[in-house]
Amino acid sequence: MEKGLLSGFLIGTALTLIIVSLCLAYIADTAFLAGIQAVGSIAVGFSAIIAYRLYRSNADRHQQDDDRKRSETFLNESIELLERAYETFTRSGHSPPDNDRLLWLSTARMLLRFNKMKSLITESDHIHIADENEEYMRLKFYTLLDSCRDRFTLDYFMPNRRLFDGDNIDRKSLAVIFDFSKWKEGTDDPLDAVDDQELFAQGAAQIDYLGVHSYIEQDQRYWEEIKRRKTKYDEQQR
Repeated sequence: MEKGLLSGFLIGTALTLIIVSLCLAYIADTAFLAGIQAVGSIAVGFSAIIAYRLYRSNADRHQQDDDRKRSETFLNESIELLERAYETFTRSGHSPPDNDRLLWLSTARMLLRFNKMKSLITESDHIHIADENEEYMRLKFYTLLDSCRDRFTLDYFMPNRRLFDGDNIDRKSLAVIFDFSKWKEGTDDPLDAVDDQELFAQGAAQIDYLGVHSYIEQDQRYWEEIKRRKTKYDEQQR
């Protein structure tokens, strides 16, 4: 029986007992009346317990709804912060981004605020979405920084060649942005569970992808295992 139906049944039973006890009070003798009144008292107490449990159930449900809405708010803000950080960093369209001290500082601050906002997410599915979005944005930052590797020169970060010059790129902003772009140790890699030889044996790469086949055939032991599995797979399909 569903929770709502069960609660309704119990409350209806309790109310019935109360009504019956009141009706019998007019027709019963003293001894019997005392017994009925005792039953009525029990019914009243029983009804109070049920009412309290319903109240607590509703209160808990509302609290869960509020917690989920709050978590969703933090999720949405964390996603927006990462997108805003990348848009700010690349707003000029130049590669590398402008060696503007404020640009690097603003980007780094957004990334730090993202970390704070993400830590406030409580729902497991929201955390998973935030993690996936973070990995996507991490790749974008990594790709951008890696493509500029040769252009990140000393003159880029210290244009006037003075160590404490106000135009230098702040070292804390450097640390934050480069740290965000790297792969985080301890992160579960979904590729770890992939059996690539099995996928190739089942025809993951079509026959006209000659370069792919030439590449995987370079490792003789690897290729022999694929052929062995392919033969076994083909036999199972017959």
